[in-house]
Amino acid sequence: FEGKIAFLPVDIAPGSDLTGLRAFADAQGYPWPVGRTDLSMLDAFDVTIQSTKIVIDPDGVIIYRAGYGNGTVEEWGRIMGIY
Repeated sequence: FEGKIAFLPVDIAPGSDLTGLRAFADAQGYPWPVGRTDLSMLDAFDVTIQSTKIVIDPDGVIIYRAGYGNGTVEEWGRIMGIY
């Protein structure tokens, strides 16, 4: 999906910081930015399970949501109009 969508993994773990998150992302070869927030974001997006994937369209509307272990790359590509 590189160059076609914006991807932002967000961490909520207490005690984590952006420097450590960036170091982890770099070590894993992740090219995208990382973010840090708190539990209020989970409430705002109604996230109830680890590793939730949410797709937000250009109008700010959530058009896809999948929890841990759900969804495939092909499914995400169709939802985002890439495939």
